[in-house]
Formats: sequence, C-alpha cells, structure tokens
Amino acid sequence: MPVAEKILAPFNQGDLDSLCGVYCVMNAVRFLFPELGREKSVGLFQVLSESLTTNRVTAHETVGLGIEIPTVHALVEAACGYLREGLDAPISAATLTPKIRRFDDLWAALGKSLGDNQVAIIGLSGRHDHWTVAYRMTARTIRLFDSDSMKVLQRARCSLRDPRVPYQIDPDEIILIRRGGGVDSRI
Repeated sequence: MPVAEKILAPFNQGDLDSLCGVYCVMNAVRFLFPELGREKSVGLFQVLSESLTTNRVTAHETVGLGIEIPTVHALVEAACGYLREGLDAPISAATLTPKIRRFDDLWAALGKSLGDNQVAIIGLSGRHDHWTVAYRMTARTIRLFDSDSMKVLQRARCSLRDPRVPYQIDPDEIILIRRGGGVDSRI
C-alpha cells in the first residue's frame, strides 16, 4: 500500500503538550485587552516563557506533565507586570474567596466575580486536567474563552470533588483577573 494511502490526520498544536496553563493566561489577557494586537501578544508570550524558566520549571514538566497552580500564579504576575510596565495597562489579579467547601457556594462566588472587566482562570480536573478562562455565568453554565475550543461548562457536569462527575473545579485553583483596579493584586 502506498504511503499516501496510510496518512493519518496530523497532530495539531496542543494535542500532545500541556501548555494550557500558558494559553489560559494569554487568553485571559486577550479577552480583557482585545486591542493588544499580535506584536504585543508575542511579547507577552515571550515574557511568560521566560517566567517558566525563571521559576525553574523544566521543559518536561511544562510540556509533558502540565502546569501547577503556583506556576500559573507566577505566569499571571508576569503578565500583569508586562501590561503595567510595558503598556501602562491597568490590570490586577486575586484569588477567589478562600475556604469554599460547597459547590453551591463556589458557583455563587464565581458568578458574582465575573463581569465586563473581570475573568477567572479555572483549573479543571476529572475528564482531563486543563486550565481555562471563564468570562460569564448563568445559573446553569459557565461560558469559556478556551485554548482547547471548549465553549461551555454545564453546572450539572461539574463538582468540587465528585469523581463521578466529568469536571471537578477546585476553588483554590481559581484566579480572578481584572482590567482596571478593584481587585487585590496579591495572589
């Protein structure tokens, strides 16, 4: 059989790597600052890449195993610094309200936090570990701006820790990012 007849679909960027932690920070900034443009976005990506090496994260850890919450915090801080210093852009970041123990409380707190000038980076586990950006919520859904083409998370398919549900959301793995002031910039 000729080689051409055996050709499979090609891999896409992201199919084999775990760079969603970098892309969720890029996408949070892109959502809040649509005027940023390609050149400044490339500059931000370079700053985030440098931040990974500064935080002693190996290529194997980043690409093969994924990025943990302390590294995402460092990436968010690097992005905020880039926007403040290089572009004089007002941006702040904070963690979601601590000590959430019930899913209903998480859903309510996250819903109150999202708005026109604020998004949330959310760490998902369960079906697959993934970092994504939430920008709007209803009583039943979370709307996403996501590097893996996810558009919506349905409340019925989410929980805090129930492995029988496809997606678990850890309240400690939520970072709020705001265009402008109003959020404590300590994360």
